[in-house]
Amino acid sequence: MKRNTIGFIAALVVALAAPAPGAAAKQPILPEREWKMIREVAVNYDLDEESTWLLAAIRRHENGRPGLEFGVGGPMDNGHPAHRYRDGYKSFYIQAMWAAGTVKRHYDGDLAKFGKRYNPPYSAQWTRGVASLISRLKAENHYRLPGEKPAKRKIEFP
Repeated sequence: MKRNTIGFIAALVVALAAPAPGAAAKQPILPEREWKMIREVAVNYDLDEESTWLLAAIRRHENGRPGLEFGVGGPMDNGHPAHRYRDGYKSFYIQAMWAAGTVKRHYDGDLAKFGKRYNPPYSAQWTRGVASLISRLKAENHYRLPGEKPAKRKIEFP
């Protein structure tokens, strides 16, 4: 009786641990399309590798809707120039450029200090979240920025 119970429990554990038939693969933290756009902006702003990881982590941490993808400029419709578009493409680039400019000017390797600049009211919580995301992004991508490094180019909008 004891042997059958152990066998049943072992079979149950294996069955529960196995993915369901047709289950989708685990989604990446950032989709490939966003990585491509982040890398383009990072190259144009001459961000080093560590700053590029930070920019990607900011995107995921802020996770805003079109017009607020990187959380730049506070609430929508407050007149901030980073809110020019709401289409999910141009707005992503504009938000990424504003965030990259802030990273370029103010990130010196001290994430806690940068967090006070990027999100003053919640800097400690923001810093912990972004630090965790940087670690997760690096691990997910085997400590190499995904995709090929793009060439510098002017990003223009109508």
